[in-house]
Amino acid sequence: MTRKRIAHAAVLALLLAVGAWAGPPPPATPEGVLSFADTLLRSGDSFRAATEYMRFLHHFPDDPRAPRALEGLGRAYALAGRWAEAAGAFGRLDREAPSTEARRLLGAALYRGGRPLEAARLLLAPGAEEPDRVLGTLALLRAGRAREPLPGVRTDIVEGYESLPRKSPFTAAALAAVLPGAGHLYVGRPRDAAVSFVLNGVFLWGTWRAARNGQWALAGVLGLFEAGWYGGNVVSAANGAHKWNRREARRFFSRWEAGVIPRWNLVLLPAGGGALRVSWRW
Repeated sequence: MTRKRIAHAAVLALLLAVGAWAGPPPPATPEGVLSFADTLLRSGDSFRAATEYMRFLHHFPDDPRAPRALEGLGRAYALAGRWAEAAGAFGRLDREAPSTEARRLLGAALYRGGRPLEAARLLLAPGAEEPDRVLGTLALLRAGRAREPLPGVRTDIVEGYESLPRKSPFTAAALAAVLPGAGHLYVGRPRDAAVSFVLNGVFLWGTWRAARNGQWALAGVLGLFEAGWYGGNVVSAANGAHKWNRREARRFFSRWEAGVIPRWNLVLLPAGGGALRVSWRW
């Protein structure tokens, strides 16, 4: 074999190896593209799934399964936390193939994407089903518009939120100013209360002793430190009240959101007769 033939054989082998490493080309039929996209979504590969759903919508826009691809695209974006894109896909789905499921998916994407008022106005429509009413009411609460007169608002959820046990930052700060540590006890942080009481007590006592013995320089240094501890005790108590309120609100929303937020990576299953159905839990 001549040197030229050897070189050609080596190039051919390299090309074959690169082709094998790169994998087979993407499917070209509508069924193949959609099936591959569903498989990627099932496995949690949201980026590649979104690419395949977009490939389907680009090459086969008039296919009767286009709504299924749109839903898959929205789910892929949602799985990746790209809520604006997910809302865009679900919004298009709701316009082109309106359904209760499409509206719920759009509402959930808006809710997760930090657009609660839009979600509430979409979900709290006349005749809304119970999952829509729950999520729509939660969206109103997150938007700070609990008393907006929308149909379907769950007043029991609103009242439950408004009756949550809350702590006043002003009260916490005032208690801490009167007695270091008292504000932390008020917001349910006994360990911080003990640390604050001991530290302030020690530095206050040291400042008093130094001044009584005429050690004015030491008294000044200790007093400066005590002023810092005292101010920090007041600010920390107020922050503790804010943390308490945020924790109670977070628990409240988590409890009600369970079961009304879709599981985004569920697979779209074909139903009998060539139709499609979606299997997912609210």
